[in-house]
Amino acid sequence: MNAKKQNQSRESLKSLLAGRPELDLHQVLEDPILLSSFESYLTKSWSEENLLFIEAMNQLRHDGIGTSEDAEEIFKRIYNTFIIVDAPMEINVKTQELVKERVSAVQWAIFTRNQALDILKETEEEVLAMLMTKLSDFLSSPLATVSTKQSKLFSREATPLQKRVVIIGGGFTGFTVASILDPMPLFHVTLIDTKDSFEYTPHIITKVVSPEKSSSLRFTHDSYIKNGRIIIGWAEDICQDAKCVKVNGEKIYCDYLVIATGSSYAGQLKSSDSSSLYRTAGLNGIAAGIRDAKQILIIGAGLVGCELAAAIAKKTFDSPIPKKKVILVEGRDRIICRGDDKQRKKAEKFLSSLGVEIILNEKIKAHIIQGDYEYAGSSGRIYSSNDYTIFMATGVKVNTSFIEKSTNVPSLEECLDKNGLIKVKPTLQLEHWKYQHIFAGGDATNVSEEKTAYAATLAGVCISRNICRMEKNKPPIAQGTKGLLAPPAKTLHGIKSNGGIGKQIVLFGKEALVPESNMAGA
Repeated sequence: MNAKKQNQSRESLKSLLAGRPELDLHQVLEDPILLSSFESYLTKSWSEENLLFIEAMNQLRHDGIGTSEDAEEIFKRIYNTFIIVDAPMEINVKTQELVKERVSAVQWAIFTRNQALDILKETEEEVLAMLMTKLSDFLSSPLATVSTKQSKLFSREATPLQKRVVIIGGGFTGFTVASILDPMPLFHVTLIDTKDSFEYTPHIITKVVSPEKSSSLRFTHDSYIKNGRIIIGWAEDICQDAKCVKVNGEKIYCDYLVIATGSSYAGQLKSSDSSSLYRTAGLNGIAAGIRDAKQILIIGAGLVGCELAAAIAKKTFDSPIPKKKVILVEGRDRIICRGDDKQRKKAEKFLSSLGVEIILNEKIKAHIIQGDYEYAGSSGRIYSSNDYTIFMATGVKVNTSFIEKSTNVPSLEECLDKNGLIKVKPTLQLEHWKYQHIFAGGDATNVSEEKTAYAATLAGVCISRNICRMEKNKPPIAQGTKGLLAPPAKTLHGIKSNGGIGKQIVLFGKEALVPESNMAGA
């Protein structure tokens, strides 16, 4: 780019920013294109860890984190990734010793989110000050000029003739709905997600156990949303007759609302990491921890915990300790509680044949002891992070707390069952007398199905088709009718002779999920 064009680009950027004077670090963090460009800019100056630290703090701060165990797990990752000496992404701050002293002072205490935020308060302020200086330099660079022009933050609004579709959650259901509706001129799609990318979660275990056999698990949302808008953030509220979603302090209005917030674990097997860079760093850290471990402790013996235990126990690693001792701990009296007795017996036999030690009726509580994490079992057995590489594969938590806290009138709280699942009709519309424009699909719903990526994708197809039907003044149809596939009642993956664990590799491509984008025959 010659000097004249550079000057023109800078003037164009100034003009653009003049129309949006509030553009700041938070807006960069909520837009996938600007976030990616800013990360690239910081990487060139070897300072990207500062931005990743702020992303992690936003993750820790958010209301979507439900329990003290959630907060403690995220804090532990922040502490080990950014704070300790020789951490993988150690940040250069003056408050490092202060944080260590505070961590030591809270050992054996109930660890809350507010407590974690207080421990890191001065560190966050110091890092933010450094980032604001970097941001000022970035916004004056040609890289910012290009990325700002491409940014969905400045994309056109919906036209008066378009129907506004707001999707909360960019997992399999949200991805499917967005992929189908975004190309249609009738719709303007806004996707709200905590991540900048779609992630193929079923392949996570392969990624962390055998990274050499696995490619990237993510592709950015803007690779399939070409005409709408993407916002990185947590939905804070549904309000104004359920026609408005509040995110990052901004109100996004809609004609149709799709809730596809899915579920989460305490650990990193499912993640709300904002950027692919932070997520990749986390997965690489897990893979390195497994490779270098002497012993592996997996807390939680559901399908995910058993899959992880089997994958690690089967593998011979290129490390000083090629075969790992794997201990699988479960707080209940059996593994794979959702499975039948026959499945469990096969799984137990298979895991035992691999040398996995299974400990049942062992409830675990984590504590911080002088900066190290120690897990105390109800049996009195102690599992220290000095002796084990520890993975949390505990029960799935549905991400629906924002619905319970919404300020909408009539209340949306009545749409949640006792387990926090969203009650939906067979058409996947919300089970509510008034809100026929709200749909929900995937792990967060009360649909009787095996909660898999496949089931979530089928839900996305059903929701997309029903939105199209409603626009043609046709009644919505139920899953399993008129060409729609019914939700799967049984687990569709895994090796049957192993009790359903030991998944076969399934080829995946986003094009396989997206039907032709037209409304004909809806």
